[in-house]
Amino acid sequence: MDCSKAVLLEKDYLLERFEDEIIVYHPTRAVSLYLNDTGGLIWELCDGKRSVADIITLLAELYPDSGGQIESDVKTVIRQLTSAGIAVLG
Repeated sequence: MDCSKAVLLEKDYLLERFEDEIIVYHPTRAVSLYLNDTGGLIWELCDGKRSVADIITLLAELYPDSGGQIESDVKTVIRQLTSAGIAVLG
């Protein structure tokens, strides 16, 4: 994964929180993805301006005790989003 690329969410996808679950879905397409709290936070940081590296750096600063796991988590969630057609790297 090229960490210098920005993550852009496709239009009209929504994130909903239901008790302990987070789901990203499109209201008219049969595409959805369940995320944990970390995935939901990463989703919120995908604004088309921040690169993958920016997101990793930001989360590492916010959660210094999770250092080594953050990069892996960010890349995993972004792969899930891009594989589902919910986001693109640009």
